[in-house]
Amino acid sequence: LERFISEDMSTLPDIDLDFPRGLRDELIERVHRHFGPEYAVLTGAIATYKIKGIVQDLGKALGIPKEETKLLSKQIQSHKAVDLREEMMELPAFRDRVDASGWRDLIELAPQLAGAPKLLSQHVGGMILSSSPIPEMVPIRAGATDGRFIMDWNKDSVADAGFAKIDILSLPVLDQIEEALDLVEERKGRRPDLSRLDPEDPNVYDMINEGRSKGVFLLQSPAQLKMAQRLKSRNLLDLAYQVALIRPGVGVQGSAVSQFVDRYRHGVEWEYDHPLEQRALARGYGIIVWQEQVVQLIKDVSGMTAAEADEVRRAFSRPNSEHLVEMHRQRFLEGTTANGLDEETALKIFGKINGHYMFPESHSHAFAITAYQAAWLKRRYPLEFFVALMNNQPMGFYPLETLKQDARRFGVQFLNPCVNRSQLSCAPEGGSVRLGLRFIKDVGSESAGLILEERERHGSYTSAGDLVRRTGLKSKAVLSLVMAGAFDGIVPNRREALWEAGLHSRPARNGQMALSLSMEDGVPDLEDFTDRDKMAGEYRVMGIYPRGHLMEFVRPYLSSNVLPASDVDALDDGDEVTVAGWPVARQHPKGWDGTVFVTIEDETGDVQIILWTRVFERCRRELGSQVIEVSGVVSRWDDTTNVIVSDVRAVRSGVHMPRSHDWH
Repeated sequence: LERFISEDMSTLPDIDLDFPRGLRDELIERVHRHFGPEYAVLTGAIATYKIKGIVQDLGKALGIPKEETKLLSKQIQSHKAVDLREEMMELPAFRDRVDASGWRDLIELAPQLAGAPKLLSQHVGGMILSSSPIPEMVPIRAGATDGRFIMDWNKDSVADAGFAKIDILSLPVLDQIEEALDLVEERKGRRPDLSRLDPEDPNVYDMINEGRSKGVFLLQSPAQLKMAQRLKSRNLLDLAYQVALIRPGVGVQGSAVSQFVDRYRHGVEWEYDHPLEQRALARGYGIIVWQEQVVQLIKDVSGMTAAEADEVRRAFSRPNSEHLVEMHRQRFLEGTTANGLDEETALKIFGKINGHYMFPESHSHAFAITAYQAAWLKRRYPLEFFVALMNNQPMGFYPLETLKQDARRFGVQFLNPCVNRSQLSCAPEGGSVRLGLRFIKDVGSESAGLILEERERHGSYTSAGDLVRRTGLKSKAVLSLVMAGAFDGIVPNRREALWEAGLHSRPARNGQMALSLSMEDGVPDLEDFTDRDKMAGEYRVMGIYPRGHLMEFVRPYLSSNVLPASDVDALDDGDEVTVAGWPVARQHPKGWDGTVFVTIEDETGDVQIILWTRVFERCRRELGSQVIEVSGVVSRWDDTTNVIVSDVRAVRSGVHMPRSHDWH
């Protein structure tokens, strides 16, 4: 540890240890047992009020009906409490209430509660180790989980006090990689050695640079897919830059990301604002890419120590820290003056510092290796990659339906769950992914385990009624099994499967099996559900439609000028275009006042659309629909393709789609 401590011996390093998700909880408990609660505790975490919580909690205190505040909290989109009145004025159900008793007080008080402490919980994995008894310095308490103890200070107070904190974190991609390797070994008889991979496999980088890395750790967001097409990584150093660039702390530096790409990939020259910046910014090509560069920059330009410079960096990330930042700004200016900088240049350099998250450099390089390993598995063993990816959700950016669509482009099909063939989780079957029973709504792991246990003991199920009789599953679970297609291999007609399930009684509470009812002439000739009904049912109970996509059913009702997403890449810059699809991600990287990026998906692929602020303000309600049709012009730039939107129209589908990745 001493090797990492700064030269003035007053700051400790940022130590993160990443483990598979299945190991992390066990490790935390083992550390508690080994050192004892007096010497090893978890850091506290103070949750603060956000707008949705403010509406519900203040509404309760003011006597507003819970159902109404809950509805409002679901419909508001801004993250700012000061926008509450404006938001309510745009909602038909609430615009007449802004001056009503209770609601008027809610609107007035909401900004005062924004950012206030709400509750004390435990840090996700920040472990404090001490050679002195911690309770003698800081109050500690038993955590909600048996065997865990937490302190009453959060990470900022811990850092101020100089405690040694090690973050024991879970990284689901490690679970995914291990499971994928197990599956490859099971199928091929040999286990790939990831430590001996060619780190410059052109096939892997071609896949990444073509924007085909959905599901790959850190390389899958829409912004990363576009960055890959621009940066064109060819080695692990390139990937280290790539994963670091798409971070808020880099993105808020004006056009820093584009400037980096121009300088790093295209050799564009640049000048430092002052020669003292060179040591800190050289490896970022004049841009702050990594956390350590901030500390180095402050040190070199202002003459502060490493501890003082890191204190400045951390001040920017703290809530309600305007007074701290101003204090540090004055100290910074005093130091830069002593180093010969004029005030204008010093302020310009100070303006490059921000409190948004960015990677430490070591994290960036370590994560680049893990990302490359995951990408290699996707390129070489897509079946095992997608099976493991499904089984380790949640761990990424996209809904399961989007991952399924991507798998199909890699030649991997998905199969509906089956009561006689599925396992608890997803498993390879031929060259396809057989969905696991636990993925079905109202079934879950417990009921799925019961189905598997009974099947193992007494053989395959012969009908839906046979499963009900033998397992005693509740009607909601059986209905979900039928609508998921889990009985299709036995009874292809799902209406008949539902009828059969209703003819059999569940076992008694004492375990006595119910008498089997005769099925002869018991099932009428029922017309099966339509393909559209089956599609809607599968989305409802699984969030995924293995055989196709919603847009296959919507497209016949669209105008002939609505192009498939896959056709957009063939258009020229400036061409007018209309596309439609399901929005799988809605983003505003620079906040509600900035540009909005939305990824819409259809049966052929996806396309990123861009809404300038004025268009978003006009179309924000339509943008919230589960299917949208957008018109605009194609923007082709630096090997990327987007659609600049001029109009958005909601399309009614009548289908409840999975939850998308919105406004994160």
